[in-house]
Amino acid sequence: MVLAAPPASQADIQGRIIGGQRAAAGQFPWQVILKRDEWDDLLCGGSIISNSWVLTAGHCAYGRSSLYLIFGSVELNPEEAINMTATQLYVHPNYNDKMNNDVALVQLPQQLIFSSTIQPIQLVSSQQASNNYVGTQATIAGFGLIDDEYLDFSQELLYAQVQVIANDKCLTIFGSNVVLASTLCAEGYAGSTMSTCSGDSGGPLIVYSSNANAWIQIGINSFVAEDQCTSGYPSGYVRLTSFLDYIAETTGLTLS
Repeated sequence: MVLAAPPASQADIQGRIIGGQRAAAGQFPWQVILKRDEWDDLLCGGSIISNSWVLTAGHCAYGRSSLYLIFGSVELNPEEAINMTATQLYVHPNYNDKMNNDVALVQLPQQLIFSSTIQPIQLVSSQQASNNYVGTQATIAGFGLIDDEYLDFSQELLYAQVQVIANDKCLTIFGSNVVLASTLCAEGYAGSTMSTCSGDSGGPLIVYSSNANAWIQIGINSFVAEDQCTSGYPSGYVRLTSFLDYIAETTGLTLS
């Protein structure tokens, strides 16, 4: 008999790529490394959404006065890379310790210059608000912990395939205080144990749109159950269609 894990509390919720493949330079040019400062190992991930703004999870920026960001790198500690320290951090006003409204925006102190390794990701359109994406294959990437037992961050950017699942499959694990209509849930694609883990929080959940001929961000990596990254349990993401108005109002960007 297999028993579901008990509902996770805030302390039980973490945010890592399990079973991933190494990414090539420029494969995910919107990926951002977030650290507390220049000497930190890793705090979170994020995504470039314009030359002045980075999108990440609310818990990555909550209570902080600044973040150190690294752009265009597939190495966690590159010898040379574009980096900035940002002090303009905007956490969603309704963010709480249940990971509800787990969204934050970082305004950069200077504009990015785009290149083959630094590019913005296109955000999902509001026209997709009714799309629950259940059954859709999606991609995650990050530098987070790669095992439950050994607390080592990946030194290289890893990516993996996951499949969006119905939210009710997450409810038995995380509970109704955590899993809301504004949550997306995903599990390893085709029955694999591919997943996210601590340090991957804030990174984008992306799908490829053949119509747009582009990668589209549909979610923000938000939570997994502590010490369950390799168990095959689902992971939780912010459903971006629920926060497009907030993103547009905060950044002044025109979103479709």
